[in-house]
Amino acid sequence: MPVPRIAGRILRSRLAVLWSDLQAACVDRPDADAVHRLRVATRRGLAALDAFDELLPERRRAWFRRRLRRIRHAAGEARDLDVLLDTLGTESASAVTGPGPRARARLVAMLSRQRLQSRRPIRELRDRLAAADWHGRVERLLDRVALRHRDESFARYAVRRFKPLMRRFFARADRRLKDDGELHRLRIEGKKLRYTLEIFAPVFAPRVRDRCAESLQRLQATLGTFTDHAAAADRFRRWSKADGLASVRGTLANLRRREVTKAERARKSFTKWWKPRRRRALRRTFTRSLKLDSA
Repeated sequence: MPVPRIAGRILRSRLAVLWSDLQAACVDRPDADAVHRLRVATRRGLAALDAFDELLPERRRAWFRRRLRRIRHAAGEARDLDVLLDTLGTESASAVTGPGPRARARLVAMLSRQRLQSRRPIRELRDRLAAADWHGRVERLLDRVALRHRDESFARYAVRRFKPLMRRFFARADRRLKDDGELHRLRIEGKKLRYTLEIFAPVFAPRVRDRCAESLQRLQATLGTFTDHAAAADRFRRWSKADGLASVRGTLANLRRREVTKAERARKSFTKWWKPRRRRALRRTFTRSLKLDSA
C-alpha cells in the first residue's frame, strides 16, 4: 500500500479517536479515565502529524498541531487534579497529620471544586472546534495528503522518519539526569518514540517490537509516577503560601513532604532500572531491527 494511503488511514483513525475522547471528557461529571484517555489521544495524534508531516500541507498541519496542544494543556491541568484527589482519597485520614479531619475535608472540597472547574476549558475548546468545522477540516486535511513518496516503500519511509527521533531520544537518555527537568524531558521523548513506534509497527518483527514497546512503556510509567508526585509536591508548596489557605497550611506542608518522599523513591527506582547496559541493549535492538546503519 502506498505511503500516502497509509498516512491517510492512520491520521483519520487517530483524529477520530481524539474527537471521541474529547466528547467523553466533556460530560457533566467525566471520570478520571476519560481525561487521561484524552491526553493520550492528543499525543498519539501529534505523533501521527509529525510522522507524516512531509505529506501534509504546512498550514493545515500547523492548525491541527496548535489545537491538539491546547487540548493537551487543558487536559493536563484536569489530570493533575484527578491525581491529587485520588491520592487523598486512597490514603487514610490518619496517614496525613496536621490540623485534623476538618482541614482535610476542606482541602478535598476545594480540590473537588477546582476539578469541576478544570473541565470547563476542555468543553470550551470542544465547542470552538465544533464551530470551526473540525470534521470538515479533517476531511480537507486528508484530501490534501500529498502523493510524494508514493513510490517509496512504507518500510523505507518508516526507517527514514524513525531514525532522527530515535537519535534524539538516546541523546537525551545518555545525559546525566541530574534534575527534575531532565527526567521530564526524557519522559516526553520516550512518549514520542513509543507513539511513533505504534505507527511504524509493521516494520518491526513482533518480538522485537514488543520488547522495545515494553521498555518504553516501563520508562514512561516509572517517570510518570515520579512526575505525578513531583507535580503534586510543587502544587502543595504553592498552595501553602496562598492567603486563603492558612487554616490548612499544616496539612499542605505535610502532604508536600509525603509527595517529595514518593517522588524521590520513584526517581531511585527508575535510576536503578535505567542502567547504561539497558540503554545500550535497547539502542542495539532498534538499530539492528531497522538496519539504520545501512538506511
